[in-house]
Amino acid sequence: MMHRNPARDERTMINRALALWGVFDALKDAAFVIREDGKSRQACLVTPELEAAVAGLEPLYCGLAVGDLAKHFSPTMEGADLFARLSGGGKYYVAVGENAEKLVLYGRDVMGDSVTNAASDIGENELVIITNRAGEAIGVGRTRFAGKLMTQKGKITVTTLKDAGRYLREEDGERQAKMSRSPRRRRS
Repeated sequence: MMHRNPARDERTMINRALALWGVFDALKDAAFVIREDGKSRQACLVTPELEAAVAGLEPLYCGLAVGDLAKHFSPTMEGADLFARLSGGGKYYVAVGENAEKLVLYGRDVMGDSVTNAASDIGENELVIITNRAGEAIGVGRTRFAGKLMTQKGKITVTTLKDAGRYLREEDGERQAKMSRSPRRRRS
């Protein structure tokens, strides 16, 4: 695993993503490093001190991974959470009701009648941050419909790609695996 400063095209991709998610002004002067592991690249938000220290070290991890860099920038759940906190919403944010929030946290897709707020000019196949009514990021998804069609009843309108509940499910799965491996005691 290698960390380095972003190349010019990578920084441009990051800046465009920050503008898209409505956080460019808040993060335009922030320091980023790129974490490379084989062919995967992640943009990590770091302090200026950490950015300088990374050059001489080879850490396994550093900073907050805010997005995956491939053909396009895709926010991680940590990045989506940060963007939702800093921006307060916008065109590429879809708010859902309480029942849909629970379903999204289990990786389920969003039904149109669960959407409480979505921009009327949002396009089809757009990457969006799924938020609850309080504006907290609970997932990252892709729209299946554009604009006002986002609130269609009985249709899945947002496909959930990443969700905040994944971490808890993985942690619970590890605990279950440990419990099944531990030897059982016999009672006499």
